[in-house]
Amino acid sequence: MKLEYVLYGFGILFCIAGVGYLAAEYVKYLSEIGKIGSLLLTVGLFAFLGKYFEGLGW
Repeated sequence: MKLEYVLYGFGILFCIAGVGYLAAEYVKYLSEIGKIGSLLLTVGLFAFLGKYFEGLGW
């Protein structure tokens, strides 16, 4: 049972790292307004994930 949680944790970490890498590569081609928008979306995503995991009891 605990091994499943470890694997889920690694999966989430790799997913966040992959999305972060792709976002960093993509931001090069955005305008200043696009960069601000993507930053706000990223902050909103992590805020949502924080509330979600807080609700789960992590």
